[in-house]
Amino acid sequence: MRKAIVAIVILLVLAVAAVYIFIPSRLIVSEYGAATCSFPAAKRYVFEKPNWSKWQTDASRRGDKTSAELSNMFFNQTNIILNISGSSYETTLILIPFSLDSTGIEWRDTIMGTYNPINRIKQYYRARELKKNMSALMSELVLFLSNKEKVYSIRITKEQVTDEPLLSSRIVMNQVPSEKDAYELIDKVRRYAASQGDPATGIAMKYASKIDSGRYQLMVAIPTTRLLKGNKDFQVKGLVGGNPICTEVRGGEWTIQNAWNNIQLFKDDYRLSSPAIPYEMHITDRAKEPDTSKWITRIVYPTRL
Repeated sequence: MRKAIVAIVILLVLAVAAVYIFIPSRLIVSEYGAATCSFPAAKRYVFEKPNWSKWQTDASRRGDKTSAELSNMFFNQTNIILNISGSSYETTLILIPFSLDSTGIEWRDTIMGTYNPINRIKQYYRARELKKNMSALMSELVLFLSNKEKVYSIRITKEQVTDEPLLSSRIVMNQVPSEKDAYELIDKVRRYAASQGDPATGIAMKYASKIDSGRYQLMVAIPTTRLLKGNKDFQVKGLVGGNPICTEVRGGEWTIQNAWNNIQLFKDDYRLSSPAIPYEMHITDRAKEPDTSKWITRIVYPTRL
């Protein structure tokens, strides 16, 4: 009987010793990732909590009892408080700009162990659960950030544009230019081109912008077969070829404006300079197609790549 008790005691001592040997007093949970994404875009989707819903989609891998809060944000670092199954962990995430189109992500937390062997075992399993959740979130984040079409909500391509003559016109207005205003001006340009024997059947181009608090400018242009004669109302220009960034969208004014905003974000994120005015091309003639859901618009942004 005494030998059995001694054996049990020895086993208990060994078990406790194993806990202290194999489960360190300080558990470091870490995840690392790298995304083919600019640093500003990565920061926008990590440091702005409302944007989490755009990439945090696979809740089944993390369980349905996980939530996150952001705090103590600095230039490239933020604390992320993860609440998992009733336990709270204050983790630290750091963004590392490797290059213009590559961003590293370091995410870690340190869990301090206790001297109580039972509690230390519990902390070990909590650390495993935390690791599982961080790993799932990191996979989702890297996958999202590495897809530019998802990051910018539009497909942006780099294309070639050749030189061609244009006939353009510009007006200043006291209100935001509408599609009706644009097509009235486009029709005037086409009629002036026709007066010089040019068919001017190419795709119309448009650019509108705000001058000041009460004035807006509207510019339109159409390709011509040759350089025409201009006057004070109609200007002859040349479309300078190059390698602009472009996107093509289907929809009405809200969709088009959203595309403008996102292509501008892309330009700013990648620090691209623009040697000329950007413009939109009306692939669909609005005057012939009133259904905005069928409008196809191409946005061209000249850049120096």
